[in-house]
Amino acid sequence: MLTGSSPILAALDVAETVRFYKDVLGFSSSWTWGEPVSFGGASWGKITIMFSYRPDLVGQIDGHEHWFDVDDVSSLYAMHLERGAKIISAIDDKPWGRREYTVCDPNGYHLRFAGDPTHTPRGAISMPAGVSIVRRLPSEEEFTKVTGNSFDRIGGPSEILSRAWSSVLAISPTGEVIGVVRVMYDAAGWFSIWDVAVLPDWQGQRIGTAMMEAALALVREESPGAFVYLFTHKHAFYERIGFTTGSVDMIQV
Repeated sequence: MLTGSSPILAALDVAETVRFYKDVLGFSSSWTWGEPVSFGGASWGKITIMFSYRPDLVGQIDGHEHWFDVDDVSSLYAMHLERGAKIISAIDDKPWGRREYTVCDPNGYHLRFAGDPTHTPRGAISMPAGVSIVRRLPSEEEFTKVTGNSFDRIGGPSEILSRAWSSVLAISPTGEVIGVVRVMYDAAGWFSIWDVAVLPDWQGQRIGTAMMEAALALVREESPGAFVYLFTHKHAFYERIGFTTGSVDMIQV
């Protein structure tokens, strides 16, 4: 089974190319090898691109393309404009269902960044007036009231909440907790979502979606590109926010 893949692109100046990917495009880390530099790379979450000193190839690659899937493509576009990236195709909603733009890197590669059309930033979900989404653990009473579950066989709500990495709550206009999402973190380096619940009187109003978006934003802030697992039979709901299906388990990166 294949477990990963990274392109190795030809570069005329590896050190300068690495600086471009980090300082202009926004990649979070980079490295170089050799003196003079003949190899290097840049990473952003689980995405890594490597570069090899190949002046014999650089003149032949103008227009070769590399494609990136982006969470919030409009915000990234604004950042690339501000940092002076060479935009060769402005952002636009494309006929193939993606919002996309293209940057040219120092060696002539065309880098296509694509996301959802007319993107609505994560967390900007329309909900009933006065309902708010907050990041905090619920009290045992709040947790039990919303989830309606008995956890006595595994230590009760106090034990469950003590092991939670974080939690997202939906709060009614009167200050009542009406929704809960619990986020767990495993020492192996992956996150999981549990106990996604909204009180019956508040269901069907996108509160669950807003809580999930906020929970995923938490994970991305902590560990960009991390795997997020959940176990559910309601695949259609979670597929709408980017999860893919196993059996009852689903995963988002």
